[in-house]
Amino acid sequence: MDLFHRGLLCGHCLLQQVWEGCGIAVSLVFYLVNTVVNLLLIGTQNVYSVVVSMWEAVSCPLQKAVELTLTLFTFLYSSLVGTSVVLWTPIRLALEFLGSLGHIFVSVFLLNIYGLILTATIVVTATIYMNPELTSLGARRAFGFVNSVPTLHLIQRALHRLYVLERGVWQRLQRQASRLHQTITPVYRNIRVRGDGHARQPEPSDREQGALTDSREGDAAPPAEHAARPRQLMDDLWDLAFPSSSSTDRPLQKLSSGEGCSSSKGPPADSLLTLLKEHEERKKCVICQDSTKTVVLLPCRHLCLCRDCTHILLRQPIYQQNCPLCRHMILNTMDVYL
Repeated sequence: MDLFHRGLLCGHCLLQQVWEGCGIAVSLVFYLVNTVVNLLLIGTQNVYSVVVSMWEAVSCPLQKAVELTLTLFTFLYSSLVGTSVVLWTPIRLALEFLGSLGHIFVSVFLLNIYGLILTATIVVTATIYMNPELTSLGARRAFGFVNSVPTLHLIQRALHRLYVLERGVWQRLQRQASRLHQTITPVYRNIRVRGDGHARQPEPSDREQGALTDSREGDAAPPAEHAARPRQLMDDLWDLAFPSSSSTDRPLQKLSSGEGCSSSKGPPADSLLTLLKEHEERKKCVICQDSTKTVVLLPCRHLCLCRDCTHILLRQPIYQQNCPLCRHMILNTMDVYL
């Protein structure tokens, strides 16, 4: 038991010495680390102090130079501002004076039409007075330029040809209108005379006189020829009024061909009255069907409108100004009196 206690005490002492040695070693390690850290911090502080000292030594002259430069610039700026203010005042006054003069000149001589005319007159008069030969020289150069440009020659020739063609068209239209008037006058006379002669009932004395006249004439003028003459005249009138229509579309020929076999059966008065009614209907305007056709449309030469309908049609847009029969564009109109 005594040995056990002695061994335990020895172990305890040994363990205590080991722990003390470990503590001393750890303390030495911490001291070494602290010393190294302190050395590093002190070295860094010294290096920083050296760098700051060097920067101050270098930057002080630069700072002084920058301050001097800024002071010089400030002095120059203040001097320039003062000089510009001193010099700008008379220049500004001169510019304001010139602006007021320009405004007065524009308002009096340019914006006013009389002032503009007066200015142009003064300029032209002064130019001609100072350069007397300028007018003749300009006229000669303009004439030479016109004669030297081939395009202007072509335009002049084209305008002359158009003028000649227009005169020819108007002359042909005038001749056709006069021929139409000369043709339609005997047609109306024959139709009216025959209508009046067949409308009234003949008396016995007239019948005897007609019989004597027929016996005297004999076969000189058959009834078919008398009935065909006004129809031929009406066909000619239709050709003059509507030259674009074909000969197969003539209503008078259709009527004469349709009634050729029955002309010997029925009296000629009915056919003449029918022709007269159809002709009166054809004289009406194709749009309003009320007024008489008095306007020939050019260049298609269709007689199909009255003057009021023509005015209404010509007031439409240009792409709608077309002939109602052939849909050709209307370039001009001509009045006819039937």
